[in-house]
Amino acid sequence: KVPLAAVLVIWERNGYIACLYYLTYGTFCNVSLSLTVCVNRPLYNKGSRIVGGQNSPPGKWPWMVSIQSPTGKEFSHLCGGSVLNEIWVLTAAHCFKKQKTNSWRLVFGANNLKVLESSVQIRRIKEVVQPKAYNSMTEANDITLLRLDKPIAFTDYVQPACFPTEFANVEKKTDYYIAGWGVLDEEFKFSGEPSELLQEARVHQIDSKKCNSKDWYDGAIGEYNLCAGHEKGGIDSCQGDSGGPLMCKTQKSRTYAVVGIISWGSGCARGKKPGVYTSTKYFIKWIASKTQTQGTETNPVRPTAQIQEFQYGREKGTQVQSGPIEGKLKPEIAVQVPTENILKRIMSWLLTDMR
Repeated sequence: KVPLAAVLVIWERNGYIACLYYLTYGTFCNVSLSLTVCVNRPLYNKGSRIVGGQNSPPGKWPWMVSIQSPTGKEFSHLCGGSVLNEIWVLTAAHCFKKQKTNSWRLVFGANNLKVLESSVQIRRIKEVVQPKAYNSMTEANDITLLRLDKPIAFTDYVQPACFPTEFANVEKKTDYYIAGWGVLDEEFKFSGEPSELLQEARVHQIDSKKCNSKDWYDGAIGEYNLCAGHEKGGIDSCQGDSGGPLMCKTQKSRTYAVVGIISWGSGCARGKKPGVYTSTKYFIKWIASKTQTQGTETNPVRPTAQIQEFQYGREKGTQVQSGPIEGKLKPEIAVQVPTENILKRIMSWLLTDMR
């Protein structure tokens, strides 16, 4: 059992945050942005195209979303995203520059975008919510929320992501994980060569000061960014991976937290040019203020923080990581609404165990 002195329990009246803060083991908490509990991946509890990655087993990253736009009679993968709850998805703002999304679709529970699996659920976009401080020139505050037209059902293949709290020290983590359906090689970055299977890879955390040094990104990394990759290159996110998650494993747990959103980079997998990510911890309160707690009716909570816009330069030749991948999928409509009792029961058990 964890000593009471080593644990800080956070419980907000609106029910948005319920977490354990392990002072002795680290600074990670799991933040549930709905009343749904994010704990384990049902099909994969072991404890890495994405360029230089490997095929991901079905169900390993059940919060992955494929955002697709129509190309004639078909749909093409454009960006990735992460499931927040039954009707909200988190992704990158640059995926929606001057784009009409009324004909787009979001695909949940997929692994192979060329295969029609029964685990797949498809929804349309009802609303796109971006921070006013998003800067399309510098990609500052590159984050967006998508509201679905209908709730999704949580299954073994579709689950909500976990997130760090705003005070989590994610910069001290050494290993991150990325996943997406982006191109497999920079050579195909603009030709749209697809990855049919979801790819995954392990990347290293790179200190922001080092990433911002003259022979790396020369000051282009903002305060709300994370850098991850390999100094010599070889493994990285690429075109089509934008909006997808940068994840790390919480200490003493099987849970993975989405600590970043794939944003941009100079080329793909180049030396001293790692992937650049939007750090989610700075936007947790903004996300909570824009999303609802349960059901299909909007029930926003009081915003407790404002997003500041940071102006910074951007190296010439850098590209945002989005691009097309074709895929045919069929919808599977189902509805599941979480209840507040689940979270309350867990908190009651935790508090009892610590006495």
